[in-house]
Amino acid sequence: MNRKIFIINSSEIIRKGINAILRNYFNTEIILLEKKEELKGFCELTGQEIVIIYEYNATEKTANFQQIQKNNKVKWIAFLNDNEKPAEPRPFCKFYFTTKTQAPQLQKLVSRCWDKTQRKPKNTDSEELTTREKDVLKLVALGHSNKAIAEKLFISIHTVISHRKNITEKTGIKSISGLTVYAILNNLLDTETINPEDLI
Repeated sequence: MNRKIFIINSSEIIRKGINAILRNYFNTEIILLEKKEELKGFCELTGQEIVIIYEYNATEKTANFQQIQKNNKVKWIAFLNDNEKPAEPRPFCKFYFTTKTQAPQLQKLVSRCWDKTQRKPKNTDSEELTTREKDVLKLVALGHSNKAIAEKLFISIHTVISHRKNITEKTGIKSISGLTVYAILNNLLDTETINPEDLI
């Protein structure tokens, strides 16, 4: 049975970041969508095992998704705001995560939706980032150059590059968008203080 992951979120940063976190762990196709309505374009899928990670909206109706739900084995994972109660957002959705969820927890959550045969683990026992690596990660996620990071932290550019290499090895994430979401999910960044235009 073929497997797919859909990541649906209005924020491009969140979509790409979750994608970066999951593609380093799962060997399967990942499809990024901005709106849930775009799922209509995939109604012809049949016999698939699908995990849909979506931005939770309490007022949304489920009718649009009955076709894909009917012809495939679908598991839903809701992305909740921190102030929302961790209840089951939909009758068929048992899983959820928030900005406080750490990247390894999200990977395990998706794993629970499937058996373990399709997992491609990388850094499953990832080491904890040091305080200095977290400082560097925050500045990388905010789009600062190696030179700017070195100046802000009063360290050499060589040291910054070394920290960035360690961060990539420990998290398994290479892209800046992925590191940004990792930082958000691990409470190193506050989404309220991020201007998406500054990250492009």
